[in-house]
Amino acid sequence: MMKRLLCILLAMMLLTAASFALAEDAVVETTAEDTAAAETEEPVLLVTVNGEEIWSNSNYLQMILSYYLDVAESNGYDITDQGMLDTINWYSLLYTMRSTLLSQKATEFGLDQFTDEEKAQIEAAGKEQWANLIDYYLSSTGAITESSSEDDKAAARADAEAELLQYGYSEEVLVSQYTEETIEKLLTDRMEAYLTSDKTVSDDEVQAYFDDLVKDDQEAYKDDIGTYEFYSKYYGQPSYYTPEGYRGITHILLKVDDELLNTWKDLSARLEEQKSAEQAETIEPAETAADAEPTAEPEPTEEPVTEEMVKAAEQAILDSVSSTVDEIKAKLASGTSFDDLIKEYGQDPGMKDDATRAEGYAVHKDSILWDPAFTEAAMALEKIGDVGDPIVGQNGVHILHYLRDIPGGAVELTDEMKEEFRATLLQEIRAEALNSALDQWMEEANIVYTEAGEDWKLPDITNVTSEEAPAEEASEATEEAANP
Repeated sequence: MMKRLLCILLAMMLLTAASFALAEDAVVETTAEDTAAAETEEPVLLVTVNGEEIWSNSNYLQMILSYYLDVAESNGYDITDQGMLDTINWYSLLYTMRSTLLSQKATEFGLDQFTDEEKAQIEAAGKEQWANLIDYYLSSTGAITESSSEDDKAAARADAEAELLQYGYSEEVLVSQYTEETIEKLLTDRMEAYLTSDKTVSDDEVQAYFDDLVKDDQEAYKDDIGTYEFYSKYYGQPSYYTPEGYRGITHILLKVDDELLNTWKDLSARLEEQKSAEQAETIEPAETAADAEPTAEPEPTEEPVTEEMVKAAEQAILDSVSSTVDEIKAKLASGTSFDDLIKEYGQDPGMKDDATRAEGYAVHKDSILWDPAFTEAAMALEKIGDVGDPIVGQNGVHILHYLRDIPGGAVELTDEMKEEFRATLLQEIRAEALNSALDQWMEEANIVYTEAGEDWKLPDITNVTSEEAPAEEASEATEEAANP
């Protein structure tokens, strides 16, 4: 288990800088058996690309292979299946060949030169990655505790480094690999910029991109407020479309005695349970007297909750803050702004933020984010500027203010968003230009496969039956990765 954890942590660290970047949080798992098997295989030359050799034990090729194996396995597919293995082998080799060409062309175009300062920064970052790996390992294994002495910490670090060394990894090896991967990423960036130095993204293209985002969000959210709030509000996923019917609501929250509030919550919940049970009974088909079986005497139960009991508990809460409510109403009548009253009396942390008070909470009649009592009271306000009577909710007593209507439709396209979209579109242009260039360079390159390399080449996969075909996700991922 300890050895497996070390391998996982090491793979996580190495893939952070990997230029193919199929998934930033990918984890490649290598078992001790896998490692032993790989060490016993005789390395063979697979292919030469413009005279540069690629061997089966190439560190780069093996890293790509490990990643693709993880992609397939994580998608639930059998990585012992020969069709899957053939696909993974071929796309790993193809990616390595394209990466080799990228490096060759970078040298040809003079893009491979790095200053001493840049080299020092890369090396320092690699050393930091090594230190982070050791720290993460020590944290995961609990080898160091708060009571550990400095000698204990030093011994634990030495043990961790010795464990990694068993797998051939040291600070020197890891920094070397990190440097290689980082330089490839920098070469990719430089090559993309070189190939698209004359490319720009116009304002019209930015607008069209934004319009497409708006259209997609409108189709997804127009008639589904729950999904809109779940993704855009709860998870914070950007949305470029706002459904119609939202209003901005500010409020004053008054905290109340916990015992009073809990009594009301308990009674309200029990009343709802009773109503649900009664409704279920009316739905079930009634038994005839002949069909009915004798039943035991029912067990004594709690006194049924009535609407009057809930209303009495609610009134007790309102009475407990009545003097404060009267003060608020008096100040409001004398001209004090609701915003100032929030600052003076409000106890909702969300209303402490100036921007939130300026816009209000976004509430819709179909909202799922708010206490139903809050939503109902918010939608009952008739016009902008209205202040409602105090209501009891799950967190206390609320006094709501109808601040504004929130415009539906496309959100405002800000200058910041324009620059973000422009950068996204430019990156798409650059990536496409590099992929097209690599396609052309592959056609023009002097590529010579050995007999072993020929065995790695994948037949036309369009002729493979659905039963024999590799996982769709893995196949798509490997195709994408084959274009660095």
